Amino acid sequence: MEINLEEVSVEFDRGHSFKRKALTGVGIVLMEQEATALIGPTGSGKSTLLRVIAGLLKPTSGRVKISKKSGPIVLSIQEPHRGFFAATVWEEVQFGPENQGLSSAEISARVEWALAAVELPVEKWEVPPFLLSGGEQRRVALASAIAMKPRFLLLDEPTIGLDRTGKESLVILLKKIRSETKMGLLIASHEPNFLYAITNRVLLLEQGVLRADTTWGLLAARFQPFAELGLELPLLLSVLLQLKAEGAQVNPEQNMETEALKELRQFLRKEGEGVEGP
Repeated sequence: MEINLEEVSVEFDRGHSFKRKALTGVGIVLMEQEATALIGPTGSGKSTLLRVIAGLLKPTSGRVKISKKSGPIVLSIQEPHRGFFAATVWEEVQFGPENQGLSSAEISARVEWALAAVELPVEKWEVPPFLLSGGEQRRVALASAIAMKPRFLLLDEPTIGLDRTGKESLVILLKKIRSETKMGLLIASHEPNFLYAITNRVLLLEQGVLRADTTWGLLAARFQPFAELGLELPLLLSVLLQLKAEGAQVNPEQNMETEALKELRQFLRKEGEGVEGP
């Protein structure tokens, strides 16, 4: 599947002839199996863009073309508990597959697979989702999304309300699910370390305009203008940039977290070898 946005603009009518532009001339192509980060300051249009891609908001101008559609595009909202309505976790997760015209056996298989994939304990499956912890509610929301077997999963600020352990668990879950399903992933977040652990492509929005469509490595190489927007690089890239600024022989242009870790370890190993004993 391929999602092609062609000069997409969105305006919101505030009345009295005043219109606010949320997106202006955005053009991007998203490919299935890609993992992409969507970053930008608060109010830059990230949530609006996700809603347009999900088909929940019609562009004021431009169009969204979807080719070779073989599955749904699913958006998981910022605060999933606001969307819960079912009496139990199981019923919550089965709602999506039920509306896909599947048989009862297929629906049950989908729900069981999804809840197992997000590692929610079986004893929680018949509990009202409102009674779960924040982290558990995130798992239910994710299970509800993947139970529909989407070709693209869109996540809007998925780390809100999660502590460090919760964020690390979410990274592991998303990597696991992607390895099993090969779905495309687009994540809007203000958490650069979280994004760097999962994605390698970066879309940067500012005031509704696409300022960059790049990789983490290239973004690091020309980050200064974006730092002025209040954005931050992932910690690993920041460390490599600082080391290079101090004269170290390191390459901070690393597109993936695993590559950055390897680069830092190689530097530390060389530094250790260069230290003479007493």
